[in-house]
Amino acid sequence: MKHGIFKSLVRVVGAALFALAACNAVAQTSAIEQRLEKALRDLGFADGKMPALKPAFGNYVDSVQVGNLLFLSSAAPQRPDGQFVKGRVPDQVNVDQAVIAAKLACVRQVNRMKLVLGDLGRVKRIVFVKGKVLAQADFTDHTKITDGCSAFLVEVFGDAGKHARTTEGIISAPFGVTVEVETIIEVNN
Repeated sequence: MKHGIFKSLVRVVGAALFALAACNAVAQTSAIEQRLEKALRDLGFADGKMPALKPAFGNYVDSVQVGNLLFLSSAAPQRPDGQFVKGRVPDQVNVDQAVIAAKLACVRQVNRMKLVLGDLGRVKRIVFVKGKVLAQADFTDHTKITDGCSAFLVEVFGDAGKHARTTEGIISAPFGVTVEVETIIEVNN
């Protein structure tokens, strides 16, 4: 008799823990979506929604998942009107505009994450970000620009958005875009 009661109690506790975990996951996804909507509005997306993704421009894919890591191809900054931010820093695009461009590139990366994962709550951690900044040869403030992307990811994902990062200056870029961002994400399965 005691054994049967114990088994029943274990089942009830297990079900309660499962339900609690599910509620926490829903709450986490809701919080991420709310922070994302605010961040998008701050960037000029009036409806707080991510833009339609433009397809890959070549013989590659936007993402590849290997185990619990999601690798995202580089993303360029796409404005709310669908146009890409183009120009070299600082003679054609000033540093403040380039910081916003880095955030816009990260919007595209988050958009890809949501497309692939279906639920941003599945993002366990942003692991790594590589920023590439189209810049004049004597420009040295690249990290300030890539930090715009980093700030966006932390704003949206909280502590899970904190990541390792590199930044480099480049003398030319595909289509003349100001910034490109590559991202690696750890995924909850």
